[in-house]
Amino acid sequence: MPKDYFVELHDHKHPPTYRNILDGKWVDSTSGKKTEIISPIDGNVVGVVQTSTFSEIDTAIKSAHKAQKEWQRVAMIDRVKRLHLAADWIREHEHYLTTLLIKEIGKSLAEGKDEILRSADMIDYFAHEALHVKGEELSGEAFPGYDQTKMALIEKIPLGVIVAIAPFNYPVNLSVAKIAPALAMGNAVIFKPPMQGSISSLHLAEVFKVAGLPPGLLNTVTGEGGDIGDYLVTHPGVDMVTFTGSSQVGKSIAAKIGMIPLLFECGGNNPAIVLPDASMDSTATEIVKGAFSYSGQRCTAIKYVLGLEPTMEELIPKVIKKTREMMKVGDPRMPKNNMGPVISESAAEEIEKRIIMAKVGGAKILTGGKRNGLYIEPTILDHVKPDMEIVKIETFGPVVSFFRMKSMEEIVDMVNASTYGLQASIFTSDEGAGIALGKKLDVGTVQINSKPQRGPDHFPFLGIKGSGLGTQGIRYTLEAMSRPRPIVLNKPH
Repeated sequence: MPKDYFVELHDHKHPPTYRNILDGKWVDSTSGKKTEIISPIDGNVVGVVQTSTFSEIDTAIKSAHKAQKEWQRVAMIDRVKRLHLAADWIREHEHYLTTLLIKEIGKSLAEGKDEILRSADMIDYFAHEALHVKGEELSGEAFPGYDQTKMALIEKIPLGVIVAIAPFNYPVNLSVAKIAPALAMGNAVIFKPPMQGSISSLHLAEVFKVAGLPPGLLNTVTGEGGDIGDYLVTHPGVDMVTFTGSSQVGKSIAAKIGMIPLLFECGGNNPAIVLPDASMDSTATEIVKGAFSYSGQRCTAIKYVLGLEPTMEELIPKVIKKTREMMKVGDPRMPKNNMGPVISESAAEEIEKRIIMAKVGGAKILTGGKRNGLYIEPTILDHVKPDMEIVKIETFGPVVSFFRMKSMEEIVDMVNASTYGLQASIFTSDEGAGIALGKKLDVGTVQINSKPQRGPDHFPFLGIKGSGLGTQGIRYTLEAMSRPRPIVLNKPH
């Protein structure tokens, strides 16, 4: 553990109880309510997280407003210097942060390291791109009935205090994706980490503190969403909410919030469409990666595969073979393993229940399907029906279902009938055909000859229907976390 940093986050007992940062200081909650964070790898207690009180949320928002008024007056070049320092701290402590992340949420060594280093890169990119956010000058003469005597000077200004709610599956990277652009554009942040993932997220908050943020500019509040979520997102002092999580929770939050901007990334339930001319070997590899990386606990995971009957006959055996070759289930701290546990007992039970229900309903398990504690084998299902829960509702685990379709029209209809609309993959050797098909799909992004993914991070990332609100991506998020302020000059004729 680094000697000079991360020492104020907890009480140094065993297991440690973690604090929240309020107005620049790490403090204990007065609630007395605590939750043990259990490692999904081995069931050991990683630490204890406190539940913030409503009064502490009030304090966080009040101090954030005060700090934000000063922060927005800091020159952009000086704001982004703090962000670059934070990125440097992350890289310097990469091994420590990676080890903690793996222990807390069960990622593999490669996945954990990638998340930490990608987070540092993302901060740097946000900082760089923020310097290129410009205002503009408009003349009235471009619109009928007006002339050069009317002119607008338009600058980009911050929104104020932004609530950032992050998910368990990327508690560092997707926290950075909210915090860094908010700070770059002159906002303050109230950061609510995921319950499982809180410890890694709180370390991230310390990184920003060490980078020199003024007290109150970044405050954290912890606890279950059911305990503090409604109070936090409906607080009159909040100017924007950015959230990543399930579609169900996202819809619930959106229904309660008033007239403030929202930026939501929700569930995916993504399809892969395989055309007859696709390279079946490379397609099978991408499907395995897309379905089973981080045990399928990603909004960008492939959840079902669609193709004509002859295509499926050729493809499915290759996917089964590559799954058995590529995916090694076990303790993710061991380099030989690349697929660890799912996040919790309740998650494992729900996934297992859906697999059993699908089998009872007529689906066939081609490989996998077995569970040992929180470790679930990569599971491939055939003869699945569209109304089965395993595929109708996003199953956040290592399960992929195959559908043998009669026509391309039937494939398009099934994809577009989904209540989700994050991404879809199309595999084909004819890019033109892939583009033409992609234009028919009601999803945020179409990937051709690749699994669904978020990134590169400067690409737009968005979901439609139940998969999100607004557009993310470096430049797009910076714009979403600011607003134009026109000052109109009216000169005498």
